[in-house]
Amino acid sequence: MNTRSSSAIPKSFFRMMRKIPIDVLILPTVALILSAIMTWANVGFGDEFFSKWGRNFITSLVILPLVLLCIGAMERLVDRVLAVVHWMGRKLVVALLTACAIETVLALAVTLTSHPWDSALGSFWWTAFSRSLPAGMLIGLFMSFYMKPKMDRMRKAAKSA
Repeated sequence: MNTRSSSAIPKSFFRMMRKIPIDVLILPTVALILSAIMTWANVGFGDEFFSKWGRNFITSLVILPLVLLCIGAMERLVDRVLAVVHWMGRKLVVALLTACAIETVLALAVTLTSHPWDSALGSFWWTAFSRSLPAGMLIGLFMSFYMKPKMDRMRKAAKSA
């Protein structure tokens, strides 16, 4: 019987896997977590949770890359404005601003897809924003201090391979 072990996997497979940007895997995970929290904040874990969560997850997958495109500009602005601050302080400010920006836009998108556009919209947005902000802050800190340096190293290694 001929079975393949992990040692039989060709090296080209690992080279190919390094070229897949980790962003592609992280983005849906972040969208899944944040859309779940925001959906729970607005509709609870009732009968309509999963149908609304599915729609909100798709919306988050579309909106999140647009928000993330602005992070580079935000990082350059913080570096210019806070040039005298230690690099770690600047990174912390960028992480927290990124979390606030992502939460603001995603909470608005999720609220607009889950509720009618009436006078209660602001209250639903605030509920989604405020309840998901702690998770967003943790994700922002994790991304800034752990994942971004790791992704930068992976991209550099993939380019040199």
